This record gives sequence, C-alpha cells and structure tokens, in this order.
Amino acid sequence: MKKYSLIIGICLLTGSVLAQEIDNQKMDKDLKVAQTVLNSLVKDNRSIHWSNDNRDKHTQYIEGYGVILSLPKNHMFGFAFSPEMPPMPPMPDISDAIARSYEVIEDIQIDIDDEELDAETRAEMEKERAERRKELAERQAELEKRAAVAIERAQVKIQEMDSMREQKVVENTENVINFLLDYGHLISQLKDSDKILVLEKGQDIRFHRDAGRVEQLKINRLSVEAKVKDLRAFQEGKIDREEAKSRIVVNEKKEVKPLEKDITLFQTILKRLYAQDLSDTYYLNGGMPHEQIDGLGIIFYMDMVSSVRARNDGWNVPTQDKENISQEERDELIKSLYPKFEEELKNNIIEYGKNVKSLADNEQLIFKVSITKCEGCKIPETLELQVKGKTLNELNSGNLNESQAVKNIKVVKGNLQ
Repeated sequence: MKKYSLIIGICLLTGSVLAQEIDNQKMDKDLKVAQTVLNSLVKDNRSIHWSNDNRDKHTQYIEGYGVILSLPKNHMFGFAFSPEMPPMPPMPDISDAIARSYEVIEDIQIDIDDEELDAETRAEMEKERAERRKELAERQAELEKRAAVAIERAQVKIQEMDSMREQKVVENTENVINFLLDYGHLISQLKDSDKILVLEKGQDIRFHRDAGRVEQLKINRLSVEAKVKDLRAFQEGKIDREEAKSRIVVNEKKEVKPLEKDITLFQTILKRLYAQDLSDTYYLNGGMPHEQIDGLGIIFYMDMVSSVRARNDGWNVPTQDKENISQEERDELIKSLYPKFEEELKNNIIEYGKNVKSLADNEQLIFKVSITKCEGCKIPETLELQVKGKTLNELNSGNLNESQAVKNIKVVKGNLQ
C-alpha cells in the first residue's frame, strides 16, 4: 500500500510541475486580448490625445512576478503644472532707449549738415522730441497692459489643463480598476502569487536615445497593481466588488527613484562594453534606458544594431572593421555573430553583475534586447534575459561560481527574422 501511495504521490507531484509550465503562445494571445480590452476602456474618442505608436501597447509576462500591461500615456495631460506660476520679471521699458536713438540720429544729421540751429528751431525740435517720448511711453504702457492680460490668461489656461489632467487621471484609474476586476481573469495561466500591473508609459519609452527624456517620461505616471489571488476571489464570489477594489494598489509617482550606485555602475559598464568601438559583435544604438518596478526589480532596454549603409548601397560593419560589403555578405556575417553575442551578453551580465549587492533575492535584472535587423537570417527579433537577485547574491557570497550562475539565466527568444 505504501508503494502505491508513493507512486501516486510522485504522479501528483509530476502533474503539479507540468501544470506550472507556461504555454507561451497562449500567454501571448491572452496578453494581446487583455491589452486590447484595456485600450478600449481607457481610450476616448479624441484619438489625437493618444499615441498610436504600437510600442505604447507593449505587454510582457515575467516569471515570478506576473504581467505588465501598458496604459498609453495621455500626452496632453501627461505632466502636472504648478497651480501658481512664478512671478514674471517686469517688462523692460524700451521707450526711452528708442527715443534716445532717434535723438542721436537727429544730432548726427545736424553735425553732418554743419547746421546752426537758432533758439526757435531748437525749441520746436525739443517740443517734437517731448511729444515723441510721450507717444512711446503710451505705447510701452499699452504693451505692459497686454502682457499682463496674456499672463493672466495663460495662468487660467494652465489651471484648467491641470484640472483636466487630474480629472483624466481619476477616470483612467477607475477604468483600469474595472478592467482588472472584470477582465483580469482573461490571463488564465497566472498563479495566485502573481500580479497584474498596469503601468502608464510615455511614447518612445523603450528605446529613446535621450536617457534624460526617458526619466522625464516616467514622472507622474499612473500605475495600478492587483494580486491575481484577489481578482480570482472576486470572480469566485468570495469577496464583493468594494472589498476587491480596496485591495488594488493605485500609485501616481511624483519622483523617480534613482538606481542604487552598484546598479548604476553595472549599467555604465554594460553601456561601455557595447559601445561601437569596444564591442566585437553588435553595438548599442543610443543609451540603455531602464524601468525600476517595486517588487520586480529593474528592466533594461538594449537596442542592438550591427551595420550602417555605405555610400554605394553596400554595408559597413564597424565592430568587424568591414566596409562596403554586399547585402549577402553583411547578412551572413550578422547571422554568424548572433550566437557569440548572446553568449557574451550572458557572461558579461554574470561577470559584472557579481558586484551588484543591492538587489533582493526576489528581485530580478531583466534585459529586453532588440536584435539588429537581418531578414531571412533565422535569428531572433528580440532576446530577453532574466537573472534573479538570489543568483547574484549567491554568486557574490561564493555559493555559486560564474558558470553555474550563467546557467541560471532565463532566456526567452522572440520570433525568428
């Protein structure tokens, strides 16, 4: 009997392990459906207010965390304004300067003509100058009055926009909460311990070349987070709607949390390693933007390129010192470099990641890599590498060596080109 019990137990355990595996195709389909539903709920009819860039609709599943969906950023109201503008400096009085310039020109003309003015003529001239000064002063006063009106109107307009933005945030928040409660279950493979995060993103957040602009786009963004177990409890009638809503975490960040110094150094090292003059495979196009998400870790975005057009329709491959090669030669070279690029990136992450000590065991460093274009080369369009803080911490403490740590990196490849 014990023998059969043991066999049944093993079967149940095996079934449990298999049940936890993710069907990536179904997950991808579920995410697309969920993102479509979310977009339809938050997007109003005035499409001009919303970006149509597909990158705003980027979704992702991250093992051990859950799902991140993108809420397109409303660019018209994406940034908060101060309800009070700083005082404007006084408008400079240019009337006196203009008057003086006229008078200097007149005096120069008198000297050139070698003309002697009698008292009567001089008095008439001074009278004209006084009238001119009066007219210019009146014009100055009118300009100052118009400027004051314009500033007042601008102040009112800014206050109106700020109010409209706040209203839009409230509406979006309510729509996102309703989406999570009513449609979150559409992502069916998630575990109870997973989360669904809806994160407002700005346009070009993924591979924007200006790192400062990327940071600015993160400010004041809305995020709404729900635990899958709470959404399922609501769907199963174990808790009512109000209770479920109270468990959803809403946050509108006012400041961007800076990276820890060790992670910043790690990021800097990778950027240098994959600069055009140092890499011997593919190189970074622009910077290496990141997103830091509480409870998940840090996502780095790497846009990798390989070549540039030569003058006569050939190709230059800077990292290989190849110039003016044909399309066929270029594609064959780029294809041959991919395995080396992937392996080197994993090794570099571990070699320099062992100095990262601020990452918690349950956090991750995630690298989302866009691979250089190479049609028909059968190399991935994208590459995602995930390394857990636990792996880096064990590496740092000596409980893992580098070759073992490299094997712990989770690799997710996109569709082949």
